Amino acid sequence: MRKVDWIALLLVIIVAVVGRFMGPGDQIPENLNPRRPSPDLFAPRAWDSQTRAWLKQEPSDSRNQIPSGAPLPSHSIVDGGGTPASSTGSAASVSADGYWLTARHVVQGYHETVIQTGDRSGIPVRRTVLHPRADIALLITDGSPQEIPVSVGPNFKSEAFGVGFPRGQPGVVQGRYLGQLTAIYHREGFRERVDAWSKVSEIPRRLSSLGGLSGGAVIDGTGRIIGVVQSESQRRGRFMTARPETVRSIFELADIKIPGAGSVGSQEVTDENYPSIARALITSLRVAKVHCRVG
Repeated sequence: MRKVDWIALLLVIIVAVVGRFMGPGDQIPENLNPRRPSPDLFAPRAWDSQTRAWLKQEPSDSRNQIPSGAPLPSHSIVDGGGTPASSTGSAASVSADGYWLTARHVVQGYHETVIQTGDRSGIPVRRTVLHPRADIALLITDGSPQEIPVSVGPNFKSEAFGVGFPRGQPGVVQGRYLGQLTAIYHREGFRERVDAWSKVSEIPRRLSSLGGLSGGAVIDGTGRIIGVVQSESQRRGRFMTARPETVRSIFELADIKIPGAGSVGSQEVTDENYPSIARALITSLRVAKVHCRVG
């Protein structure tokens, strides 16, 4: 090989080595930027056959719907449960910057919390803000899908829809507003004024329990979040949710401006179309399953 050929080959090797170690500098590819995860994480999931069947169901009337005008108790005692074990709940994306609303009891006491996404490993929660006097929490991750707007004005409530993962599967419950009562959390040591709702209809049909729906988004007729699901009185056909004022206060505690303030949902939510809207929120991962692990 001629001397000039050896020199050219040596230059190629030097350029390749220098480029390998110096890298692209500040121009980080978007899918490697920790503040902007790959969009593939939030691609619609490939639901299994059972889940797809549940998503296609039409709502069924609740078997123990509370009659209109029935008296509402002044308080409800919420059992805090025993030692935390690995479990699942629900959360709602309220900002593409990576903010999710959920219930405090869903994530409290766990060492690892993960939002289930299109990727099998999900996306880890890097910060959790727990409300000190209410069953609500804010989860912060590195990015999230399109947000659901949060209501910031007065709410004239008649009905709302809780979207999440009852019993670990996608579902939605339609509620008729009953009024406010005081939830007493003996184990946590606080009381909270909450909104109470009568179960009107639900998907999947004949839900025996709303367990797993905790932390799910409660949306009003404008498609905005007005609360999160917190607890239920299964025998009495009631479920309880955080009030809009409580939702707004968790952002104040986290020193975060309320995302989506003043905006409305993509369309009006009604008795007729709420199943399709709930399915869209779930399949787009704006409402996602939360996995919590101990140790």
